[in-house]
Amino acid sequence: MSDSSTLVVNSITQMQLTADGQYLLIHGHQPTAALHRSVLNELLVALPNAIEHADRVLHDNQEMGFALHCQGWEVGRLNGTEMVVIRFRLSGSAGLSFSLPAAQIPFLLQALDGAVGSMSASGAEAVAGRTGDVTLQ
Repeated sequence: MSDSSTLVVNSITQMQLTADGQYLLIHGHQPTAALHRSVLNELLVALPNAIEHADRVLHDNQEMGFALHCQGWEVGRLNGTEMVVIRFRLSGSAGLSFSLPAAQIPFLLQALDGAVGSMSASGAEAVAGRTGDVTLQ
């Protein structure tokens, strides 16, 4: 499945895994692209960065940021270790999980408290509806 030519993907009509789970097939108005499962983590890291960079170039705004919309979240321990897992449920029931050392949780709580404390008296809905008001730590 290797070819050195560039495949341009300009539409996605369907995505599916092969029966053996080795490839993600991307169907659209171009030849089907097949991505090996070993590159999916790198793709997950690259896509948000590419989206943010493309938006900055398109809008000529180097301060523009990007955040995925989250519909819900869960927190748990990773197999009884000192690692905490935070899982976010994105639109379309997709899940995205992050693990971090339990010792970092107090700092995460401080950051969340700071973000909540900076909200106006009108509540989270008013702040969440505006763009450009997000400060990340």
